[in-house]
Amino acid sequence: MSRKIEVFTAGCPLCNDTLKMVRDVTRECGCEIIERKCSGDVCCDEAVRYGVKMVPSIAVDGVIVFEGKPTREQARTILARW
Repeated sequence: MSRKIEVFTAGCPLCNDTLKMVRDVTRECGCEIIERKCSGDVCCDEAVRYGVKMVPSIAVDGVIVFEGKPTREQARTILARW
């Protein structure tokens, strides 16, 4: 079963860069990558349920694994652990 990676974004350049990086570093893993957009004070149900405090944030299988924009190396390391 493939992992589900969710990237919580707000449509800003920082969030867009994070989403692109996650897609790049997981290209060959067969993971499902889902963008979850928050807008202003309104967040999706998953963001509320997972306790997202800031965007961008990255969750793997329902668990927040990073908040903020990781470096490419951090993204590889973090996502390889899961």
